[in-house]
Amino acid sequence: MKKNQIRIFTYLPNPRIWKALVVADIQGVNIELRSDSPKNLKNWLWDFNAIPLSEKDKKLFDNSNIKAQKGFKGNLIKTEKFLKLNPYGTVPVAFNMSGSIGIFESNSILRVIARLGKKRKIYGKNAFDKSLIDSYLDACLVFATLTQNYTLALYSNKKISKQLIDMAENAYSIFLNGIEKNLKENRKKYLVSNNLTIADICFFAELSQFLFYETKAMRYLRKEKESIFYKNKKKYKLSYSFFCKLLAHKSFKKFAYRDLYETGVLRTINFKNI
Repeated sequence: MKKNQIRIFTYLPNPRIWKALVVADIQGVNIELRSDSPKNLKNWLWDFNAIPLSEKDKKLFDNSNIKAQKGFKGNLIKTEKFLKLNPYGTVPVAFNMSGSIGIFESNSILRVIARLGKKRKIYGKNAFDKSLIDSYLDACLVFATLTQNYTLALYSNKKISKQLIDMAENAYSIFLNGIEKNLKENRKKYLVSNNLTIADICFFAELSQFLFYETKAMRYLRKEKESIFYKNKKKYKLSYSFFCKLLAHKSFKKFAYRDLYETGVLRTINFKNI
């Protein structure tokens, strides 16, 4: 059996971790995944050797309790080693198998797995291709940052301000305007070339992240027609078609299909390529 090459600690479901899982599947990189639901991560030891803890075990780590940040509640148990390897203390986080190096942020985890794999073109064939790919990864990061407060607010049981909605809708439009323009004017199969790259994987995961959380919340609130996606669904047809094309790929479908189906995203986006 092939040895694990990287360990990841994360919460699930998490469309952003699909970046790592999809590229690892394509690249033949073995991942050791340690995960649980967001609400259960307060019962885990956040460490290279992340493990679930009993109530008795938790008392042994009283000095390691740290107040949770965005997306989590209560206190989290983070070891000194975890914070040394990952100074921002966030998940998902990846480690080399000796536990001497920590990689934080989903785009960086995506990059390291691409570099570990056998298909070098997935991260571009030359310096300019690689830098163009990085440009798309940066654009995805900006989109994610500017829409995060909106998607979190959907689950806060508080009224969302018009300013927050407008900021998220503006970020959504800027992001997909760029994708749409690329798909319209650059006659390539994918965003950067005729070969699948991590730019495509990142685009898919970040749009999935937004649609996953917005669709799930809006369905629960019965306000689907008020969603940012619904208000723009006729505007970005090439982007949504490209999203569906990627989902039809076996490695994307393997990790993303079930969660997107169960939250209603596939119905929302009219995915028919089953």
